[in-house]
Formats: sequence, C-alpha cells, structure tokens
Amino acid sequence: MKSVPTYCRICEPQCALIAQVDETSQQVVRLLPDKNHPVHKGFACHKGLNFVELHNDADRNNYPQRRRDDAFERISWDTASTEIAQRITRLSEQYGADALGFYVGNPSAFNSSGRDAARKFARSLGVKYFFSSGTQDCSNKFAASEAVYGTANLHPIPDFKHTSFFLSLGSNPKISHVSFVHMTNPMAALRGIVARGGRVVHVNPRRIESAGPQSGEVLQVKPDTDVYLLAALIHEIHHAGWHDQDWIDRHAANIEPLWAFVSRYDAERVADAVGLSAAQIRGLAEAFAKAEGASVHMSTGVNMGRQGTLAYWLLQMLSLVTGNLGRRGGNLYSPGYFPAATVGKPKSYDPFFSSRFGEVRTIAGSLPGNLLAEHIEAGLIKGLVCMSGNPILSMAGEPRLQAAFAKLELLVVVDIYPNATALQADYLLPATDWLERADINSVSLGFQPEPYVQFTEAVVPAKFERQPEWWIFARLLQALGLASQLDAADPDPLARLDRQLQHSSLSLAQLRSQPSHTALLPEPDPALLFNTGVQHADGRVDCFPPLISRGTDSCEDQFQELLREAGNGNPLKLISLRTNYMVNSWLHNLPSLKRKHTLDNPLHIHPRDMQALALQADDEVMVKSAHGQVVANLVADESLRPGVVAMTHGWGHAGNHRLQLASNHPGTNVNSLLPSGPGSYDPLSNMSHMTGIKVELSAV
Repeated sequence: MKSVPTYCRICEPQCALIAQVDETSQQVVRLLPDKNHPVHKGFACHKGLNFVELHNDADRNNYPQRRRDDAFERISWDTASTEIAQRITRLSEQYGADALGFYVGNPSAFNSSGRDAARKFARSLGVKYFFSSGTQDCSNKFAASEAVYGTANLHPIPDFKHTSFFLSLGSNPKISHVSFVHMTNPMAALRGIVARGGRVVHVNPRRIESAGPQSGEVLQVKPDTDVYLLAALIHEIHHAGWHDQDWIDRHAANIEPLWAFVSRYDAERVADAVGLSAAQIRGLAEAFAKAEGASVHMSTGVNMGRQGTLAYWLLQMLSLVTGNLGRRGGNLYSPGYFPAATVGKPKSYDPFFSSRFGEVRTIAGSLPGNLLAEHIEAGLIKGLVCMSGNPILSMAGEPRLQAAFAKLELLVVVDIYPNATALQADYLLPATDWLERADINSVSLGFQPEPYVQFTEAVVPAKFERQPEWWIFARLLQALGLASQLDAADPDPLARLDRQLQHSSLSLAQLRSQPSHTALLPEPDPALLFNTGVQHADGRVDCFPPLISRGTDSCEDQFQELLREAGNGNPLKLISLRTNYMVNSWLHNLPSLKRKHTLDNPLHIHPRDMQALALQADDEVMVKSAHGQVVANLVADESLRPGVVAMTHGWGHAGNHRLQLASNHPGTNVNSLLPSGPGSYDPLSNMSHMTGIKVELSAV
C-alpha cells in the first residue's frame, strides 16, 4: 500500500487528501484527510472522502459510445474522433462555421488542463456561440468586477484572520463552504471572529445552518432584495458621515453618481421591500462603518437574483467607502502564485452587440445560458459540444431544452456520467475523474486567504478507456486536420501553468518535491489590491461605471414592484436550498450521499404558510410559477422566513435508467419553474434569474 498526496476537485476549498493505493492492483483503496498539509491540516468533507465510490461507479461512462437508434453502442476512440470530425466538417460546409456551439459546465473550473483545452478547441473551430454554467451561478461577479476594477479577475476576499465584523449575504458556509473564497474550514474562521470579540452577520431568507451563538446571527430578508439593503447601508453611512473621505479621495473615481444613486434608497424607504426595520438597517450600517476592520462577501443566494450585478457593485462600494477595501481586516486581493487580475482586462468597455434576441453581450466568453434553446430553435446552432455539464437539468426550462436538443444534428457530450443531457447525445466520450489526471489548483488564483499552490499527479492510471479532456479535444483537432497538443512528441497539458509558476519562482518539478506537493505563498498584502489588482489606467476604482448606469432604471422599476407586493400581502417566493449531500446534478448516484433525509428534494415551507393554505406536512402539492409547474412533497421548515419556500436544485433523474441509484430517487427538477428566454436574465451580466421566483401552491 502506498500513500499519494492529492486534493479534492468537487468544490472550492479543494481539500488536501491522501489516496491509499494498492500497488499490485493500482486501485484506490480509500481517501483520507491530509493531516500534514500546511493549510488544510486534515480538514476534508464527506463528499471528497467518499469520491472512491464515484471512481468505481459501474454506471460511469467508460468507453466511447455512438447512438444507434434509441441505444448506445461501444466504438473505438479512432472511430469516434473520425466520425465526429466528419460530421463537424459537414455542418460547417452546409451551414457555415458558426453552426457548432459549445457548453462548458461547472466541474471544468477545477480541471486545470481540460478547461484550457476546451477553449482552445472552440477557438480553433471559430465557435461563436459559447455557453457555460457561469451564467447560472457567478457571471454577475465577473461583469461587475470588470466594470469597477477594469478586470474580471479581481474579487477582493474577506481578511478573516483580522476582521472584526463580517457581513455575509446569500451564503451558507457550513453547507456550501464559501464560493469565491478558497479556504479550509470556513466555519472555524467564523467562530474565530466571534471568539475574539468580533461580529458575524448572515443576511438570508433562512436561519441558515452556518449561524449560531458561536458563528453569527441572521437577518432574515425577503428574497432578491439585497441590492436595496446594500444601497441603504451605503446611503446611511454617507448621510451620517461615517464614510472614510480620505480613503475615497485616494482610491475612488466617479463617486458623486454613487451618492446620488443610493440617496434614493434610505432605510425608511427600503424597509418594507427588504423586510427589515429602518432601525435594523441603520444599526447594521453603523456597526459596519465603525468596526475596526469590516469585511463583506456575497454568494449565489444573491448572484441568482434579478440584480446580482448591481448587488456585487454595491458590495464593493460598501467596502470602499468605509475604508475597508484594500486594508487589513477588510477585503483584500490575494494573487497567489500569479496575478490573474492583470490578464482579466476587457477587450472593450462597450461589450454589447445586437442579435436577433435583442442587445446581448458575452461575459468571460459566454452568452446567456437562458438563450441556448433560442439559438437552437432559430437554427443558429446545428451542433453542440457539451463538456462536464448537464444543461438540461441545470438550466431553466427543461421541457423546452429537451425539445431543442432533439433538433440538433450533432450533440457530442464529454463527461464522466450518462446524465440527462448525455442521453440525447450522438456521441458520448468518457472523461477521466480527478483521481486519474494531473492538476494544479489554478482556479484558486485570487481567492485564497492562506495562499498556496498544490500539484497532484494522476493517483492511478485511467480505468477502461477513459481519457482526460485535454487529450479528447486534442484528438478531435487532429481528426479535423488542425494543430493539436498531440502533435508534440511529449505533450504537456500543464505547460502554460508551469510558465505562470515562474512568477513566484516555482515550477511543477519543485512542487513534486515538496511535502504534499504544496508550496506556501506569502499572505496577502493589503497594498496589492490597488498596486496590482485594479487595472484602470488611473489606478482608481470606478464607482459608477457605464455598465452600472444601464441598470439603474430597472432597479427602481423592480423596487416599485416589491413595494406593490408588500402592500398586497406578499406572494410566496421560491429560493434555492443547498444541501451538503449533493453538488448540482452530478453526485446523485453515490450510496454514501443517499441518507434517509436526502432521498428526495421536497418543498420546504414555513408552518404558518402551510396552515394558511390548509396544507399539511407530507402533502403532495402542485407548485406553479408563471413559467412552469412541478409536483413536490411538503416539509415544514421553521428556519424559513414566512412567505418564502425553498427547494434543492439538481434533481430530476426520472427515466435515466443509466444511473440506477439516481433514477430510483429521481426527485423533481425545480428549474422547470424558472424563467427562460429573453428577459429571464440580468442583461448586465447574462446571469440567470433563479431565486425569488413567485409561486403558488395547491394540493394535488
């Protein structure tokens, strides 16, 4: 038995692990926490520790497959690559070079060789219509950062070790860790703030699992109203003179339009819309402004609202005007081994262009995911390559997507599982999992409170005929007669990252020789945010960039809508409910994650609302929105704010006989209730509207 250091690639902490490998069979026996890792020190969660189940899952994609009528047949890699290349060529000849589209899913973010290979493949073919899961979870952050800081890759993180006030919006660290902050054991960090006399405030429609006497209080707001709370906080701070004028003079540009915008949203005016009293809002503003080091963070609970871009802009402004941006105890830039902020500059400060679906943009190269079906229905996309994603279940409007995908003349899916999207494929190509490929944690650049870089070899050889994504796309490029990594005698898919490591006087060879294959890096210096991070020519933060001015009218329109709702008794609003026994749609086939309480995704409702509707726990109900309907079982949940219902996304595996365990516990695809098409996403960032959805319930 040998022990191999590696790390998890399921979610953002990327916990350090030790793989115990039988040297005779070259099989992974188990995964253990790496207690000697200099940062993680033995912290790991059950998802990563049980990943061997996925690695050995009999339902995995193990061989290239081709559709034959309503079934799939095994073929060779040569046959698959040759036939796919021929069909891509025919599409181009018949419909033009734009006929092929591309979709990249969330797991690709943790794949340092596959992510780059997918984009290189798309560029080599001149793919115009590129989509990604980013427009379902975080594209608002890239758009706002690009406008405010001049780079899409600057996202200041809380200085957890030194902050005395941490404000968290739409995040639940105990369940989801912390998105856009790559840290070990986030709950320990929250407890540390409280233990040293600091304060943690969670803003959420639920009393989330992360809150408690030792880890912070909760302010229960109405769903999708955070933008008005943030505006009111900034207004109250400015009105009371709690802002740091010296810091603003040194680092801010275009501040007056910001003051004018927030002046519309004082605490009294927003109170009914937000669901907090004016006194609570003013108290929060004063506490944040007067704290000796205050930090702020927001996550998908805000991102997925209608105004996630404006909310992220205001979050940066709250940090800036209180003098906490780029200061110890506030929000910092942590470059890691390479300052990615310097390569995230926009090509144009006017990214919008006309299309048949109205004025649109790309962000991080991606079009709005909620327009994918439209592009197929309009005949703009005739073929689609889908890598490590499941858009049919993860995006809004499953019935429409199913029908649209059926119209494709070519669908190539590169994935580890035969998911709902893969069942529509013409070719299904088996990818390796993260125990079978080399990686470095490059996705962590800019997000680490304790910076480090870790390399991992492939722990074991790939099983069956699985191949890493970089190899798959290189093989397809070869078959198309284009330049490919496989043209080299000894291809190195991590060569670009190895060059980036030189910025910190490191190399992959050096990392291989380190304990845990890890090198510690200097802790973030607060001065780096302005010295290295901000990319505007004047080195200042743009407090009211042109992109933001595009959204101010709709911000007021939606505020008036919220006031009307508050005056009419408030409709039920649906939010997404995270669970630590699932990740999106791709861990549903693992026995260790199927506990008694995780066999379904019921609709959670406050007992007061259940009583008002004459419903009871375990009732089967019809959940209707303006966009669709689903049937779900009811669960009473006092953690919710009255007027709010919640349901977990990523389910809906009914009829997928290829995933035996998942299909036995299929659950309901809540995304069928979400809006899709034009008008269903934040036009500033392409971010899909996925929370705060009006719904009605009735007994089945």
